[in-house]
Amino acid sequence: MKKPVVSDAAVAMKQQARLRLGLGGLIIVSGLLAVSVLHIRLPYETPMGVLYLAYAGGFYLFAARRGFRLAPWVPYATAVADSVLLTGWVLISQEVSHLIVPFYIFTAIGYGMRTGSKRIMQTSQYSGLLGLLIAPLAPYWREHLLFWLSSLISIVIIPGYVAVLMDKLYLALRYAESESKAKSDLLARVSHELRTPLSGISNAAELIQGEAPEPRARKLAATILSLSNHLLADINDLLDQSKASLGKLSLASEPVDLLRLVNVVTASVEMRARKKSLNLAAHVDPRIADQVLGDPHWLARVLINLLGNAVKFTEFGSVSLDISLLREMPEAYLIRFSVRDTGVGIAKEYQERIFDPFVQIKRQSAAQSEGAGLGLAISKQVVDLMGGSLRVQAEVGMGSTFWFDVQMPRASAASEAPAESDSMLRVVDGPRYRLLVVDDNETNRYLLQELLRREGHDVVVAASGEQALDTLARDGRFDLLLLDYNLGGMDGSVLLQTYRFGTSQPAPAYFLTADATALTAGRLRETGALGVLTKPVRLRELRDAIAAACGSHAKAPETAPLPFDERTQARVPAASPAHLRPVPVVFVDMAVIDRLRAIGTSQNFVKELLERAVSDIRDSTQRTLQALRESDLRAARDAGHALKGVCMETGSMRLMNMALGLMRTSDEYLLENRDRIAEELREASVRTCEALQEIIAEAPRQAAGF
Repeated sequence: MKKPVVSDAAVAMKQQARLRLGLGGLIIVSGLLAVSVLHIRLPYETPMGVLYLAYAGGFYLFAARRGFRLAPWVPYATAVADSVLLTGWVLISQEVSHLIVPFYIFTAIGYGMRTGSKRIMQTSQYSGLLGLLIAPLAPYWREHLLFWLSSLISIVIIPGYVAVLMDKLYLALRYAESESKAKSDLLARVSHELRTPLSGISNAAELIQGEAPEPRARKLAATILSLSNHLLADINDLLDQSKASLGKLSLASEPVDLLRLVNVVTASVEMRARKKSLNLAAHVDPRIADQVLGDPHWLARVLINLLGNAVKFTEFGSVSLDISLLREMPEAYLIRFSVRDTGVGIAKEYQERIFDPFVQIKRQSAAQSEGAGLGLAISKQVVDLMGGSLRVQAEVGMGSTFWFDVQMPRASAASEAPAESDSMLRVVDGPRYRLLVVDDNETNRYLLQELLRREGHDVVVAASGEQALDTLARDGRFDLLLLDYNLGGMDGSVLLQTYRFGTSQPAPAYFLTADATALTAGRLRETGALGVLTKPVRLRELRDAIAAACGSHAKAPETAPLPFDERTQARVPAASPAHLRPVPVVFVDMAVIDRLRAIGTSQNFVKELLERAVSDIRDSTQRTLQALRESDLRAARDAGHALKGVCMETGSMRLMNMALGLMRTSDEYLLENRDRIAEELREASVRTCEALQEIIAEAPRQAAGF
């Protein structure tokens, strides 16, 4: 395992330079003044002082200059130079040298702790040791050999012991790094495994909502969609470590319809309440006539958590949610949100602790203690951010009441107007730029190219890192680079580093990746990129990225279509029943096809995109099957990754799930069941291509109809 870096070496050298000039300069100047006042005669003290100050000041100016880059040899050279200067002072200082010897140890340990490098510390230690070995050349040291010997022992033992402690520190850091990586890998796997079926649930609910003739069925489908969006947001919060860390949550400010919010919240616990024959009730004060400004996701999450706990710990009686108006002001409402139940209650000694993370009240039933004990802790933090305080009043056997009071601004008439969907955005009338898109997947390249050209940008595409470097070598005049991270032979990070090394004025770059973990994002940002865009990339995200990189001040988007995005599930009208007739829904999600139809700038966009997708699917499937036959599991997973990317962009959900399964399955299971997996993959690929070809055949008629 690679040794972790304790400190940035360049930063360490700058800090060392400040310390050398500040503390060292103060000691030198004070010492020279003391020698002068006390009339102590030392040979060469003034030239040595001037030499030290010149060295310290010169290196400080060198390290503090803008664009300072640390060469690997510089820390070693300064470690030796510091020891040489200390040795000079030791040779000329006579009895004052007693005060100088400890600085050998201070300097050596300082280099080790600041840079995190045991080698640099040992360089300083050995240089000091060699310098002190020649100290008996001075008459004073020949007369005090016992002090000389004790100084040698201290220089050997103390930094040596620190080196042993640094090794133990590195072991601890290695362990912590491996634990962090394991957590990150788990988050990545969980996010993929949860987001994929959740996307299918949302898409199925959209189809039901569009087809269902009964209002109740459409309402239930809308509830499923709303709850799916809340769950999807929770999964994204889990992936975002800055939000997952306590104290780093942030709230939006959007118009909130409290009646609609209550319907969603109560729907989430209704079935559980029915199973227990509980009376579930909700009431919104009719005096709250206007919408309010707040964060609908987090407010709903708090209320769902409180209601869910109330139902969980109530066996008989009722659970109620009450939203009441405490005070009405011209610009805001003071509102109380309360959840009351007739359950088991909470003992006094637990009522403060239940808001701490991972604290659970012990119950007789294991089912009643399910969960991680984070719900109330997160809810309390969210309420604090809203400006309120989550409180509880309860008695054992008499039920519980949780409530909080918050002041919420009244939404203006402009805020109350229905917001336009993200899925209907107009082309932004703003600056146009020259962009390079690098992606080894033809379908992804074509889709990104169409999206960006629709915005009016000049787009050049490359299918590999080598091709991108050739393009940049011929004509490097690009305003922004969009680089796929997984490019096969040369990944995006190597491409960017090679490009930046070979040009004096590199264009800014963003990475495109399906790995949504913060660890991957941080790793990629270290390469010099501006940031990471998670696939599938939304049009709004592209606009924001281009604006940030190129200094665009385009107007806010209005009505242009977004591509399919499994992270946000932008709401769009469901596909009409006519769309579903010729295409097996189990293989292709028509809601995704409808989004693609809205994206294109030409009538043949969907036809050309899907033709490329069919070709990519067949090619990736063939490579996967070939790799399985040859038991090359790494190649099989790489081909499966490419297959998943094509399927995600075209709504080929069945085949995408099979590709994900191939990527996540253990080696043993793959080898044992490869024939069956290959046959199922081949069948799903054929059926998916047939479904896409039927859509391609319909494309001229659909284009004419739209």
